Amino acid sequence: MRKVVLSLIFSIMVSVPGCFGSSNGDTGEENIEIMGCMDEDAINFNSGANKDDGSCQYPAVDTANLTATVHFAEEYGSIAPIHGVNNGPLVRKAWEIEDCQPIWYGSNYTEEYNKMQIPSSRTHGEGPGDMNRIWVHADENGVPIYEGYDPLNMSNYDFSETDQRVQATMATTHTSVYWRLGYPKAYPSYQDCADWRSPPDNFTIFAQAAVQVLKHYRDGWNDGFYFDSFDAVEVWNEPYLSNWWSGTADEYYGLYHAVNSAVTDEFGDEIDVVAAITLEGGVDGFSGRFLELAQQNNEPIDAVYAHLYRINPSQTTYFFTHPTNSLGVFLAQYGYPEDTSVYITEWNRNIPVYAQSPSSQAYLTSVLTIYNDLWEGNAGNSTYGVSTLKMAHFFAARSFFWGEGMQIKPPGITWNVYGEMVANTPIRLQNEGGFASESIDSNEFNILAGKSENGSKINVLLSRYVDEFANQPTAFSNFTDTVNLSVDGLDASCTYSWEHWGMVDNDSNPWRLIEQGGFSGTVFELTNFEMNQRSFHFIQLSSESCV
Repeated sequence: MRKVVLSLIFSIMVSVPGCFGSSNGDTGEENIEIMGCMDEDAINFNSGANKDDGSCQYPAVDTANLTATVHFAEEYGSIAPIHGVNNGPLVRKAWEIEDCQPIWYGSNYTEEYNKMQIPSSRTHGEGPGDMNRIWVHADENGVPIYEGYDPLNMSNYDFSETDQRVQATMATTHTSVYWRLGYPKAYPSYQDCADWRSPPDNFTIFAQAAVQVLKHYRDGWNDGFYFDSFDAVEVWNEPYLSNWWSGTADEYYGLYHAVNSAVTDEFGDEIDVVAAITLEGGVDGFSGRFLELAQQNNEPIDAVYAHLYRINPSQTTYFFTHPTNSLGVFLAQYGYPEDTSVYITEWNRNIPVYAQSPSSQAYLTSVLTIYNDLWEGNAGNSTYGVSTLKMAHFFAARSFFWGEGMQIKPPGITWNVYGEMVANTPIRLQNEGGFASESIDSNEFNILAGKSENGSKINVLLSRYVDEFANQPTAFSNFTDTVNLSVDGLDASCTYSWEHWGMVDNDSNPWRLIEQGGFSGTVFELTNFEMNQRSFHFIQLSSESCV
């Protein structure tokens, strides 16, 4: 009997458009970008979609005979539960600030989060969790005022909206809350909104207010809760960008120090206080100055966060592993450990051409495969020898996974597939045949494989991502490769059923069952199957005779 999860996850008949417009993730503004071969009639993905006009002409990357070999008997750490998200599972239209913070539609994705075993949900871009929603005092423009108020006074807080959001998250089976401390994006992106970019008017009170919020959700303060997994606080979003912070690097250090000291004094090492980091500008840039001040003051830093919007998947690797321009090298210049924990709190394909179309999902599955080697849980089982990634948060679940009527979108299919691997085949397997991109124009083949604890289930994820001109196309390639997959070291006494799925087209049914069958023997093989140069395939083997 076929396992139930297959019918839950892979019997998905979806309506997905072929080419998409793009939305600026942090602002919600509709920005239609004509890049590569995007249809000029594209419209925002939240309200509709266009079809590929068929006029796109792509140069050929030589078609290849690709070989993927998975070794069933050679374990290689774990399938990393790093498929975190921004937003959800509860998103409410009522949280919208009119003309300032758009929320296109509301829904409750709890059941889907449970199926996908999403590990972490970052509060950002949805309203609840922002201090302008929690702290009740503000000036005539809506900017919070802390000076002159007692952060221990319960009447200075309104937790009603954030309680809804946090309770919904903690009610899931696997999802915890990652708290982004700060304000939403508004002016100048939204001319009629408050300017929340300026530093708080009193760092000490702001920091103590942050502690009281944490105590509300961890210690029951102010009629609160006892969630021990509420264990990270990110100090401001992107302070190195003028759209988010109008202060200086020195002021950001002052804010971080105040929050870090207050949280550590209250909770010790139970909570990560996470600092913003960017390599832009090097030692002369924003983070160079921040780290210089931190070093001078012996400031402890639990973890740092970065945002990775990249053109090709392998650029993700460079951030961690480049010999002279990686995060670890950068931190070491200021006396901080190269193995400092890293949160990637936003990632996607490069703004504004996010990975939305079926053909761009191979970008996402490639990066998820790379994250497995960088995840701290796979230390000692890493191709790159760097395992500092603590959690990754995809941007953004509120609009990329499902439509208003809960119709699934391509990234939702991708998260279903990866969630299936985490949930049911968590033991990672050694493999051979993959290769990374060596330049900004992408040409790579990524392999991720796992098995269940008892070996009765095997999942293999193959990702082929080719982007000839580094222009992030939204349509499938005109070229296909021939792929040969083998899984060796199997028990010959077992009988397997197998299914071969693939993201195969930009039409209304892009995710399809390609082939299925039965097998017994020591080496399972799928030979000479075609794989588009911008697609991902998923092969499952399941045996009830070897439980």
